[in-house]
Order: sequence, then C-alpha cells, then structure tokens
Amino acid sequence: MLNDMGILADSVRYYHDADAFTATNLYHVPHAGSYHCDETYGMQRNYLDICQMLIVDEGELSVTYRGETRTAGPGSLILLDCREPHSYHALTPIRMRWFHFAGNGSTAYTHLILNTHGFILPTGSNAEIEECVRRIMVSVHQNQPNPHIISLTINKLLVLLVLVLGEKKKSDLEIAIQDSADYMTYNYADKSLSIEHLSQRAALSTCYYMRKFKEYQSATPHQFLQTVRLSAAKQQLLTTSQSIETIADNCGFSSASHFIMAFRKSTGITPHQYRTQWK
Repeated sequence: MLNDMGILADSVRYYHDADAFTATNLYHVPHAGSYHCDETYGMQRNYLDICQMLIVDEGELSVTYRGETRTAGPGSLILLDCREPHSYHALTPIRMRWFHFAGNGSTAYTHLILNTHGFILPTGSNAEIEECVRRIMVSVHQNQPNPHIISLTINKLLVLLVLVLGEKKKSDLEIAIQDSADYMTYNYADKSLSIEHLSQRAALSTCYYMRKFKEYQSATPHQFLQTVRLSAAKQQLLTTSQSIETIADNCGFSSASHFIMAFRKSTGITPHQYRTQWK
C-alpha cells in the first residue's frame, strides 16, 4: 500500500533504474503507477526534472498548469513538463494510470505538443494511443522490462499524439484539400484529371481551390500531380523493364515526349539516363 494521502489500497507504483546506455540513448520510464484515489488525493510540485503523462480512466481530475486550471474526465490524457510548476487533485474518486518519461527528444516532443494543443489532450480514446499506453504499463509491471520495447513505444506514442491531434485541428477546408491531394496520389494515371474536376470534388470554385491548394500543399495542383507522376515513373524505371512509352502511359503523361521533357526538366537527365545511372 502507498502512503500518500488519498491513494487507496489497490493502487500500485513501479520504479526502474535505467542502465547507462538506456539513460543516454533511449526513452525510458523511471516511475509509473496505476492509482485508485479518493477525493483527498492531490499532488503539487514546483520542479521535477522529467516529463509526465496521466490517463484518467474513471472520475475527474483538476489540473493546474501554465496559469490555467482545467478538469480532465474519463479518457483524458494529460501531458506535463514537470520542470514547470504544476498541481492536480481528485474532484471525485478516480482511477488513473501515469508514468514519468525521459530520453532524447522527450522534452522537445512534449513542448511541441503542449505549445500546439495544451496539456489536456483530446485523443478521443484513440485505439493506437491506448494500445501504446497499455504496452508501457504492461512493460513497467515486469521486474526487468525490455528498455528497447519501452523506448520504441514511447516514441510511437509521441508521434501518434502529434499526428492525431494535428488531424483533429484541421479545418473542413484543410481536410478537403488533403483529400484532393490524396485523390491525385492514388489516381495519377488518370489522364482526364483536370483542375475543374478536382475543384468540383472539393466543392470549391476553381480559383479558390487553386489558391488554397497552393497555400496548404506549397505547390499548385498541376505541380503536385506532376511530382506524383514523376515519382511513380522513377519507381517503374528502376523496378521494371517496361519501355519509356509504356511508363509514360502508365503514369498519366499525354505522350512519351511530354514525359521525357518533364523528366529532364525535373532531374536534368532523361528517363533512360536515370534508369542506367541507378542500375
């Protein structure tokens, strides 16, 4: 049984010392716990040289951090850089999982997420994120957890948080433009693709579509499609023995001469020279 006020008897806490290689090169979890607490539980710190994640499974936790107090309910993931003053306390009986983590990139990733999305993260009970948390908690429960598995899982968790939260912040317009880019990526061989068709799919006027596509993709629709087609052509040049004419047709170019001209403009060499160079 843990002695901190409000932590109930079925709670557990884990401690693991990292070896020199792990401490220097890998993400690692020195402390973790699965807590069942009543309303008297609370924690307040001014400084601890580590980052922390908490996952509220039941009940509500009040968290004060960076001058703001917010309530985290079931399914909430809380991210803290413990080098900054922070506190949290139970508003109701709660069950939560938590772990401290350190390692190369941990602080940078934490601040990237904090500065963009805040400290209570709307993960929407994402299955992949939950699986990462589960794997971490299963690993720390072992007497000698595999440090490489833990490091890999923490890295994946941080990457997922960046990606999933980034998707959630996208506007409908950004999603429409991304959908258009994805459509071109998978349908580059279609020679009938046109700005008019693409803008209609995005339910935008042609001029507005072209302007917003360039804003979000850093390329015009034509440039983007050309890049996708050339990338596919390079793949076929290196992995097949098909003729230049066939590859041009497969990749959506109007003719072999158009393909050769576009390829030379992009790379400075002809498709044949490219194929020979990389054999």
